[in-house]
Amino acid sequence: MTRPPQGQRMLAFRVLLLTGLALMAGSFFAPMWWVSLTAPNYPQETYPDGVRIHMHWTHVANGCRGEEREEVEDEIGLDCVEEMNTINHYIGMEPIESGAQLELKAAPALFIVFGLMAAAALFYAGSLWWLLPLPAMLLPFAFVADFAFWLWWFGHNLREWAAFTVKPFMPTVLGEGLVAQFSTFSYPHYGMAISLASALCIALAILIRRKQLQEEAGG
Repeated sequence: MTRPPQGQRMLAFRVLLLTGLALMAGSFFAPMWWVSLTAPNYPQETYPDGVRIHMHWTHVANGCRGEEREEVEDEIGLDCVEEMNTINHYIGMEPIESGAQLELKAAPALFIVFGLMAAAALFYAGSLWWLLPLPAMLLPFAFVADFAFWLWWFGHNLREWAAFTVKPFMPTVLGEGLVAQFSTFSYPHYGMAISLASALCIALAILIRRKQLQEEAGG
C-alpha cells in the first residue's frame, strides 16, 4: 500500500489543527453544560424545563425560557440563576457565583494562550512540539473535571444557616439525581459537543504530524 506523500500529510495536519482551533473558538461562546431542578412547587406550565441554568466558560447563565410569573407584572422574565440560588440557600449551599471565580475570569486569557500555542505547532517541529497543541485538546476534559470538583465543593461545604438540613453529598455530575424533594438533571450542552469535536480534530492532527515526523526522521 502506497504511503501518502508528505505534502498531503502536512496539509491534513494543518487543516485538522486549524479546524480544531476554529471549533475551540466556537465552544468559547456556547453553553457547555446545563443543570435543572424540578419539584412540585415549580409547575411545568411556568417552568417547562425546570429551574435550569447553563454553564459557560466565563459565566453561569439563566436557562429558563421567557415565561413570566403570574404574580410579576410588566415584562420581568424568570431568572433561574437567582431561583436556584434561593433553592440552594435552604439546604445551606453557597450561591452559584461563589464557585470557580478564578477559572471564569481566566478563561478568555487561557483560550488565547492555548490557541496561540497550538497555532505555533504549525511552524515548530522540535522534539516537544506535541506539547504545544495538547492544552487546547484537553479543554473539554478540564471543563468536566473542574465542574465536578465545584459540585463536590458545594455539596460538601453546607452552611449552618440552612433551613433544611441534609448530609454532605456529591451532586449529580452527569444524569439524574434526587436532593430532598428536588429531582436534578445534569447534562452536556451543545458547546461540549463542539469542544469534543475540537479535541478530536486536534488529536488527529497530532497523530498525523507525529507520523510524518517519524517518517522524515527515518528517511
